[in-house]
Amino acid sequence: MSISKTNETRQIREWQALRQFEAARSLERSGDYQAARAALSGVWTTVGERPAIEKLSADLQAEALLRVGTLSGWIGSAQQIGGAQEFAKDLMSEAIRLFEGMGNTEKVAEAQTDLAICYWRLGAFDEARVLFCQAEENSRDDENKLRALVNYSAVEISCGQLDRAFTLLEAAAPLADTIADRGASGRYHLQRALLFKKLGGEENLDRALIEYSAASLHLAEAGDIRYLAAVENNIGMVLLQMGRELDALSHLDRARAIFVKLKESGRVAEVNEARAQVLIAQRSFAEAERAAFAAITTLERGDEHSLLATAYVTHGIALARMGNEPAARLAFLRAVEVAEKAGDLRSAGGAYLSLIEELSDSLASGEAGHFFLEADNRLGAEVNPGMMARFRKCARIVAANSLANPAQVLDGLLIGGTLDEELHHIEAVLIKRALDYEGGSITRAARSLGLTHQGLDWTLRNRQQQLLSSRTPRRPRRKSILKKK
Repeated sequence: MSISKTNETRQIREWQALRQFEAARSLERSGDYQAARAALSGVWTTVGERPAIEKLSADLQAEALLRVGTLSGWIGSAQQIGGAQEFAKDLMSEAIRLFEGMGNTEKVAEAQTDLAICYWRLGAFDEARVLFCQAEENSRDDENKLRALVNYSAVEISCGQLDRAFTLLEAAAPLADTIADRGASGRYHLQRALLFKKLGGEENLDRALIEYSAASLHLAEAGDIRYLAAVENNIGMVLLQMGRELDALSHLDRARAIFVKLKESGRVAEVNEARAQVLIAQRSFAEAERAAFAAITTLERGDEHSLLATAYVTHGIALARMGNEPAARLAFLRAVEVAEKAGDLRSAGGAYLSLIEELSDSLASGEAGHFFLEADNRLGAEVNPGMMARFRKCARIVAANSLANPAQVLDGLLIGGTLDEELHHIEAVLIKRALDYEGGSITRAARSLGLTHQGLDWTLRNRQQQLLSSRTPRRPRRKSILKKK
C-alpha cells in the first residue's frame, strides 16, 4: 500500500474515532450512558476492559481514555459494578498525564473534574476537593468551570459544609445563566435545591421545591430523563421533611419506575433507601426494613460505601423500631465499618449517633458514653446545625444513662487504689478529657472545668505532669500593635 493511501486510511480512522468520542461525550452528558457506550463500540464495550487505542494518535488516545474512564464511572455507579471506580480512576489519571504532556490545560481540567467525581463516589472527599480546585484553576471554559463548581459543592454538602457549598454555587450562578447547555443549567439548579433541602426549615424547603421546578424545566428541555428521575427522588425527600409522606411516595415511585426502565440498579437502590425512610415515618417498619435491605443487597456489590453506610443506618432504624435490637445494633456498627472503609468519618460518626438515639434504652452502662466519644472523635470540629442538634440530644441521653447508673459509672473510673490515688486518677481523667475536647487549650479546658487558667496550669505542672504533652505549646505573647506613648 502506498504512503499516501496509508495516510488517508489513518486520517479516516482518526476522523471516525473523533466523531465517536464527540457523540459519546454528548450522550454521556445527557445521561444516556448505554447510547454513549454504543457510540464507543469501535474502541470499547465492557467496563473493566481497556479500550483498543494503539492505532490512534496521542491526542485521540487521551480522549478515548477520558471518555471510557468517565463512562465506566457512571455505568459502574448506575449498575453498582464492583471495581468500576478504581478502573475509571486509572484510565482518567492516564488521560490527564497525556493531556498535560500536550499542554492541553482545558482537557486536563475536564478530566480532573470527572476524576474528582470518582473520588467523591468512593467517599474520598479530601482527594476530590484537591482535584476540583485544580480543575477550576485550570479551566477557562465556562462549561468546564461550571461543572467543577457544581460538583465540588456536592462534596461539601456530603461533608455537611453547607456554607462552603453555598459559596461555590454562588460563584457558579453567573455561568449557569450564560451557557447554552440546558442540562448543565438543570444540574446547577438541582444542586442548589439539594443545598436548601439540607439546610432544612420551612422557608428553605420551599426554596428547594422552587429550585427543583427550575431544574425540571431545564432538564426536560435537554431531554435528560435520568436527571429528571433524580429530581423526582429528591422532591420526595423534601416532601418527607415537610411531613407529606403520601406525596413523597408518589414522587419516589415515579423516580423508581424511570430508573428501573433505564436498568440502573444503583439508582433503584437509592430510591429504595429513600422509600424506607418514608415508610419509617409512616410507622410501616416491616415494609421499611424490606426496602432498606433491598438497597443494601444492591449497594454491597458496588464501590459507593457512603451510600451503603446510609442504607445500613436506615435498616438499623427500621429494625430498632420493630423491636429487633440485636440486629439493629449490628446494622449500625456495620454502617460505621463501611463508612470508615471509605474514609467517610462524618457518616461513621452519624451512625454512632443513630445507634445511641435508637437503642438508648437497651445499652449497657457505659456503652452510651463509649459510643458518644466514638462519634465525637469522628465528627470533628466543623459540624452543621442539624448534626449539632443530634449531638446535643445524644449528650443528654448519655448524661441520663450515667445518672441512672451512678455506681456502675464510678466503678468504671476506679483503679483499685487508695483514696488519694483514686482522686489523683479521676482528676487526670477529667483534665485529659477537657484538654482533648478543647484541642489542648488550657484556657478553654480550665473554663469547662470551672478553674482559672493559672489554677489548671499549676495543677499540670505540680500534680499531673504526665498531661503536659496534651496541652497546646505556649507561644510567645504578641506585642501590642499600639505604641506606648
